[in-house]
Amino acid sequence: MLIIRKILYPISIIYFIIISFRNILFNYKILKSKKYTIPLIGIGNLSIGGTGKTPMAEYIFENFSEKFNLALLSRGYKRSTSGYIKASSKSSPKSIGDESYQIFKKFKNIQVSVDEKRVRGVDNLILENKNLKAIVLDDCFQHRSISLKLNILLTTYKEPFFNDCILPTGNLREPLNGYKRADIIIVTKCPDNLKESEMKTFSNSINLLKHQSLFFSSISYSNTLFGKSNIQIEELKKSRVLLVTAISNSNPLIEYLNNNDIKFDHMKFSDHYNYSSKDISRIEQEFEDRIVITTEKDYKKIKNLNLNNKLFYLEIKTRFLRNENAFKSLISDALN
Repeated sequence: MLIIRKILYPISIIYFIIISFRNILFNYKILKSKKYTIPLIGIGNLSIGGTGKTPMAEYIFENFSEKFNLALLSRGYKRSTSGYIKASSKSSPKSIGDESYQIFKKFKNIQVSVDEKRVRGVDNLILENKNLKAIVLDDCFQHRSISLKLNILLTTYKEPFFNDCILPTGNLREPLNGYKRADIIIVTKCPDNLKESEMKTFSNSINLLKHQSLFFSSISYSNTLFGKSNIQIEELKKSRVLLVTAISNSNPLIEYLNNNDIKFDHMKFSDHYNYSSKDISRIEQEFEDRIVITTEKDYKKIKNLNLNNKLFYLEIKTRFLRNENAFKSLISDALN
């Protein structure tokens, strides 16, 4: 794989030139970014792969949707539909994307919509909801046709953007200096015991600008597993367990189970995989005696296919390692 990426280096140079030229056009306002009267909060990343955008969006909704009338706009990655769609009781993971569907089912007091064209999506959301206070946009860091009130950039602790290079040689969607557009940078999936000195080293590596704020967060799993009934993580020690995942990085979940001395087999599918009835039949035939545990977004998809095994999911949350109130204040200021 490494050899192939080195071979593709000339393509990276071409890609670098194209994306850099596009960013220059926006920087000098030759290409315009549409401005809106309501605040738009963007959550995105420089790299491909999972950096924790969905848990971060959920964190914002969990803390602010009771006070403010908020909406989510996503492209609905890997959905079977196209164009603008407002989530409804008839929606499914296939029609609006698994992450959008998860948030729609979880937060009853927000509107969820999907559109691959962000400007059109924002226009429709505002048109449909005259009392809308703000819109949270998922995975929109490269969508510069929209002017954001607050631009949040996520990067993982183990694979920070400053140690990476542009596609296809590396995993960056755009050149490194794109980070300068961020108002907030959050280092996600940090060790719980991350030292202050390590945070300082990380901060120096990023080379923060004056207008930027840096935060560190980790992944937190609940000790309660949710399903048709709930069980505690301790109960899995007595059981035969199958872990089923379709996410880009399942290592934090695997680490959590190992730390709790849970013995399990792992059936791994590609990120955002749409399970078929054949997949469910295979799980039931090969692992009929197992407790099946999965992620929250996978649970919503598997449950719809009537898996007969005992099926549970682990809920994931964002936990700030320090300065959580400072982050909340930045969000609150953007909303007021």
